[in-house]
Amino acid sequence: MSHHDSIASAVEADVFQIAALHRLLSFTLAECLDGNIYDTSVLEGAVVLTRVINQKFNRVTKAILDGPSTQQD
Repeated sequence: MSHHDSIASAVEADVFQIAALHRLLSFTLAECLDGNIYDTSVLEGAVVLTRVINQKFNRVTKAILDGPSTQQD
């Protein structure tokens, strides 16, 4: 497996994780808006999910914008 393939696999995994986390965040916020929260832990979880999604999104965009490495193994 080349260096480019391993980066592409990592980026692909991050994209799938972003999609899953986004769905979880969407569900969490929908529950909040429906009034199905009984304490602030759900909102705290939404904040944590937002931060994780942002970190993963930044990592993916950096990998895409940097492109393949110019160095050879």
